[in-house]
Amino acid sequence: MRDKPTLYNYNKTIRCLSNILLEKGGERKIMNVLMINFPAEGHINPTLGIVKALINRGDSVHYVTTKEFKERIEGLGANVYLHPNHLEGITPQKMASIHEFMQFHLKISYDILTVVQKLSNSIPFDYVYHDTFGAGLLVKDYLNLPSISSSSLFAIPQEQFLKMLRNRRYGPSLDPSPEFEKENGVLIERIEECFGVKVKNPFQFMMNTANLNVVYTSREFQPGGEDMDNSYVFIGPSITKRVQTHDFPLEELKGKKVLYISMGTVLQGVESFFQTCIEAFRDFKGKVVVAVGRTTDLARLQPFPENFIVRRYVPQLEVLEHTDVFITHGGMNSTSEALYYEVPLVVIPHTSDQPMVAARVEELKAGFRIDPHEVSIEKLQESVQQVLSNPVYRKNAKKLSNSFIKAGGAKEALTAIDEYLKKVSSV
Repeated sequence: MRDKPTLYNYNKTIRCLSNILLEKGGERKIMNVLMINFPAEGHINPTLGIVKALINRGDSVHYVTTKEFKERIEGLGANVYLHPNHLEGITPQKMASIHEFMQFHLKISYDILTVVQKLSNSIPFDYVYHDTFGAGLLVKDYLNLPSISSSSLFAIPQEQFLKMLRNRRYGPSLDPSPEFEKENGVLIERIEECFGVKVKNPFQFMMNTANLNVVYTSREFQPGGEDMDNSYVFIGPSITKRVQTHDFPLEELKGKKVLYISMGTVLQGVESFFQTCIEAFRDFKGKVVVAVGRTTDLARLQPFPENFIVRRYVPQLEVLEHTDVFITHGGMNSTSEALYYEVPLVVIPHTSDQPMVAARVEELKAGFRIDPHEVSIEKLQESVQQVLSNPVYRKNAKKLSNSFIKAGGAKEALTAIDEYLKKVSSV
């Protein structure tokens, strides 16, 4: 077992001296922030506003991720360190069980810890900012540092989360098969032996909560948000322009009624859905923007009607600024971005937290929900027409947008982080 880095034995003393200096009117200590995340769009993108805010105030951000996200994070001024993406090409539909998902988490966690082990020899990190998914708590324990949890989904208590797992498409049983139990056990032993950390719970990779949890929504949108304690800081969605190049013709959307359609980046086998959309909206009086993702077989969809703009990748924030209705799978990231821009939704949830998000959108009358098995040309046309013709949907989307803005964003998060670090350094 490798010894923990001795460099970190001095961190508490350094933080205490820094706080004393601050109290006496000295300059604020520049922080080295280690960011650990799950390699998926919906988990990475919400953190970009925090990255930008930290760098703008002079902190140094060290972000461990995969190559897909290198450009956008480096573009903000962060230092990026890469690990292999064991989830590349894997979608929820392809996973046989929740324990297969845990296996991916274990592999990624080992790789992340290997990167952190090397970095820790030269960089005196002050704290870990980690996602609720992934290796965050293991990294925290390895470095023996304070940590802040970043929740890109709704904040969900552990008991409720386990109930959700039982109701997922993976089936009612949370008991692993002998094969997965053996293979995952070997991976756990390898992590514990190499890094001297303990995997306390087989599902901790999906429940990396901390004493301070930054949640990228408002208490108004969070189910039961009014009853959650102050360890949860609701800052609204982190909206930051992506530092990415694109050739999307945004000028074609100006002054037009715009319908935007996207099923996210992980769903596969959705050609039939997009074909239904083409038939439903070929006579739409305006522009129809469709983001089909990397794996969709475009040959099965062409030719496209003249009013359609179809791309594998769409600069979503820029498009949402012009959008009147958004047809979406209901991922938390996409839903929050749409509501931020006061765009009402038609939500077609498939997996993960999407049914919960769709239910909340429907409950607050900021959109219309369609179950996947109910999708048809007529249903799509009817739902879009209802959202466009009934002003209550846009009115409620605007209310939620206002709640997001009032939540305070990255500024509120940094204030909470500073207060928390000051508190733990004085203990």
